[in-house]
Amino acid sequence: MNFDNSWEALLKPGEATVYFDGLNDKHFQVNATAYSKINAWWLAELCRLIYRQEADEMGQAFTGPTRQQILNQVGLEEMPLFNKQDTQCAIVKTLAGDPAPYAVLVFRGTTDLKDWLTDLTAIPVEWPRGGLVHEGFKDALDLVWADVNAALEQIECPVFYTGHSLGAALATLAASLKPPQALYTFGLPLTGNSDFAESLSQVAIYRVVNNRDVVTTLPPALVFHHFGNLHYITHNGEMVADPTRLSVALDRLKGFPLPIFSRGWHQQFEDPPEYLADHTPVNYVAHLEQFFRQAPDA
Repeated sequence: MNFDNSWEALLKPGEATVYFDGLNDKHFQVNATAYSKINAWWLAELCRLIYRQEADEMGQAFTGPTRQQILNQVGLEEMPLFNKQDTQCAIVKTLAGDPAPYAVLVFRGTTDLKDWLTDLTAIPVEWPRGGLVHEGFKDALDLVWADVNAALEQIECPVFYTGHSLGAALATLAASLKPPQALYTFGLPLTGNSDFAESLSQVAIYRVVNNRDVVTTLPPALVFHHFGNLHYITHNGEMVADPTRLSVALDRLKGFPLPIFSRGWHQQFEDPPEYLADHTPVNYVAHLEQFFRQAPDA
């Protein structure tokens, strides 16, 4: 998979024409609870694919293969999309007869990133499992959780949760309510406080952050924190597990300083600035593919 620093790749990831490139003969590690390079690659691609809108959302404007057709080519299928207001997610599972069945609950990120970023606010509200979480994220999950939980109750194989951006926050909240085999997030915004993190203490959490991805620093609320096992992609394209906050801060300072964030950011640049390009779903996928190919067994 090639890196893509265009506005289209950032703002319209579901319009890509190629998914799961090179993954068809790479097997998902169904029983893995430790961080898995191949699982991270698979899950990042599912996060990218869930952005793909179809006729039920786009009407006659939809063209090309459906998510189901794309998934079938790699031995997977999608259960009906959960779609209420601005919240979308799906359960993807292996086709019937697969000798190593598994399922993935994947949440879509926002389809209007520029508005979501500029209007992002953080009001802490109580969470049923304890602690405080972002009100907007809680409200978004509440829209679909009853239906999603009922569907999950019918699944007997290992289930993984994942999401990119807003979808990563919703997957994190879902993991607090019903723990998965493992949770992989990509470009996760700050979601809850330290007491909320306690509700996830028994969950294997792998938080992948691409260098200067600005969404991982938002919303600017002192009460919220990151947690889980950080896998940080450095400015020169290396993966570091559990780096210190200082080493991450210093790495992010390398190169040009961050531009001032404002409502006019999407009109200031011909291509996205680095702190937004690093949030692009396909760039997460490209890095994860690269790490796997460099050392598949490490």
